[in-house]
Amino acid sequence: MLGQSENTLLINALFAAASEAGKAGWVRFLERLCEAAHAEGAAVQILANEGEGAGWQVGRIALPDAARLHPMRLDRVYSQIDLPGDIEWPGPLRALKVAAGAAGQAVLMIARPHRDFRAAEALALSTLAPHLGQAMMIREALGGERARAARDTEAAEALGAGWVVLTPAGTVLAFDPRVAAEFDAQGWLRLRMGARPEFADPDAALRFRQNLAALGEGREVVRPIPLGPEGRGVLCLAPGQWRGSPALIGHLRDMPRAEALPVARIAGALDLNRSEARLAALLCDGASLRDAAERLGWTLETARSTSKQIYARAGVSGQTGLLRKMFGSALWLG
Repeated sequence: MLGQSENTLLINALFAAASEAGKAGWVRFLERLCEAAHAEGAAVQILANEGEGAGWQVGRIALPDAARLHPMRLDRVYSQIDLPGDIEWPGPLRALKVAAGAAGQAVLMIARPHRDFRAAEALALSTLAPHLGQAMMIREALGGERARAARDTEAAEALGAGWVVLTPAGTVLAFDPRVAAEFDAQGWLRLRMGARPEFADPDAALRFRQNLAALGEGREVVRPIPLGPEGRGVLCLAPGQWRGSPALIGHLRDMPRAEALPVARIAGALDLNRSEARLAALLCDGASLRDAAERLGWTLETARSTSKQIYARAGVSGQTGLLRKMFGSALWLG
């Protein structure tokens, strides 16, 4: 029979698996279950309400198909002789099915090839019965949060946006590693935990110190700190909270370049042909008609006539209007 400490370790392993992303936590849990039940294989199978559910297994175990798992009653431990279906399962098996909220249902199984399980060995499943459904609901909820966070990250990445959290004195508490790496690679800004931001441009460093002083005096809004050439990068600071304490929240932006977007995406969004889309990208990035013509190998007159076609198709009245329309569109989000 499982001791109290063994029960606790098994339940802890279950909730640790539910809280982690990926397979590794479930493998550790199932290995611990095999050890507790003296099983040679164990598996978890989610019977999803829609589509195919996830599943994990370790060791030697043959899994019944879903047609035999769906009719199982909830919260009852089945052996191979009373598993639903006309044919007796060929080897020693114990299976438990529980409700798992929006995830559907979850079935936990242990098996070994020859000797049947004693009651004390199968008790591990009974021990987990009150907790398995709750663990699966936690997994489902965290999976949804991770999926939403991933989409938010993708959108922020497409817009060149990121963040940094500073103490009121200006030392780094936390930051978005993706954007920080991009700014560091371009030589504009370096962020290190427990240190003040390091700026490549002395004017940016001066503006940062001025921001700290102004925010320390209680001002709510301070001037943005330009980073990189042509104002491509910017850092904006504002007072806020981080984990319940006063902090400075920094918003980082590396302005995306239209020239880096797929030509077909620009053409489709603005109803242009590919040549017009290439010119539109350069104009959006601030190039003059003369510069754009040189980049594309066109004459100035060709660039001028093509730009008029672009403005007409996009429904704007010049380069400023085109820039406003492109930056206000979903072009950057894929």
